Amino acid sequence: MPGDREMSLLRNFVSISILLLLVSCAAGPSNLIGLATLEPSQVTSEGAQIQNLFVATSRLRSENAAEFFSGERAKALNLANVDVTIPPVHAVGKLEQPRFNEREDVAKHFTIAKPLVFDHGVDFAAKLNDELAKKAPGNREILVFVHGYNTNFTSAVLRMAQFVHDTDFKGVPLLFTWASRGRAIDYVYDVNSALQARFYLVELAKMLTETNAESFSIVAHSMGNLVTLESMSLMVKQGIRPRNAKLNRIILAAPDVDIDLFDEYLKDISPVQDRIVVLVSKDDRALKLSRRIAGGIDRVGATDPDIIAARGLEVIDLTRIDDRDNVNHTKFAQSPDIVKLIGRGIAEGNSLSTTATGSVENGFGSVFRGVAQVTSGVGTVLTLGN
Repeated sequence: MPGDREMSLLRNFVSISILLLLVSCAAGPSNLIGLATLEPSQVTSEGAQIQNLFVATSRLRSENAAEFFSGERAKALNLANVDVTIPPVHAVGKLEQPRFNEREDVAKHFTIAKPLVFDHGVDFAAKLNDELAKKAPGNREILVFVHGYNTNFTSAVLRMAQFVHDTDFKGVPLLFTWASRGRAIDYVYDVNSALQARFYLVELAKMLTETNAESFSIVAHSMGNLVTLESMSLMVKQGIRPRNAKLNRIILAAPDVDIDLFDEYLKDISPVQDRIVVLVSKDDRALKLSRRIAGGIDRVGATDPDIIAARGLEVIDLTRIDDRDNVNHTKFAQSPDIVKLIGRGIAEGNSLSTTATGSVENGFGSVFRGVAQVTSGVGTVLTLGN
């Protein structure tokens, strides 16, 4: 019979294996972009909408055309553009995908089409400026989205398209996708890919400062926060800042970042700290697993919100918000009310706390009844849910 120590190790192994399975199941669709060939008139005749996305990536081009970009690391920043079709049956917070062996259908599913690769950054920037010029003054904003761990290229594209559509973002969306392999067992590989990608995100930032954008916002999820914070730290040290634009909002959703490392980042990025909002959830099972793998050090996204607010930050506590999966790691995109809240916060340039506390009369629903706003140190905690 095994002893107590052996039984404890066995229990830990089983619990980690179960969580890895759960995270893996939440990883999203296979890494095929679909290559939908319908013309825009055919898409709209089906009642679908088209969301155009710019893409900057540290991923290597795939030899498989249907994969577009792989999970391997490139030695240079790659630039692209894709269309995503959003089905007429889409519900806010959902990502409608074909079931096993089901054929892709623009009337029922998100699809990806018209992949375009830019050979030169000048062409990419010119296309960005063209899109910005089509927007009304006040909407000429670029939203940069940085995805998390265990995310293949397809998943990253579809998640951003869903998020942008559901937030009703009026500007130009840009996905920064780094070389995650999209496999739960590749956690360490993904960490190193995230660290490698920081230099390419800085390169992208330099490019964006030369565009005609009026403002910028950043949304990072999970391990994407590591990429984002590393890059922001480098940018502050190098004095990189938008030419004539403002930094609107930095939303750190479920950060898979060591709390001690986070404190070091805050020292570097203090000039923009008042723009940061941190979304946390104490029931985030993916971050509990990450904490175990990382030697028992708390991850920012699952830390007590008062502890984060004590650093002078605005914190939104999503612990009471129901998630559509059983990992509780993607509430920022899967909870309809939270998606709408983020969208309004970006559009209005307000803090999310200000937006949420005025949200009952604005029709956000019962999720905001009994909102508690608590000052903790010099920061703020807003607890959402019943």
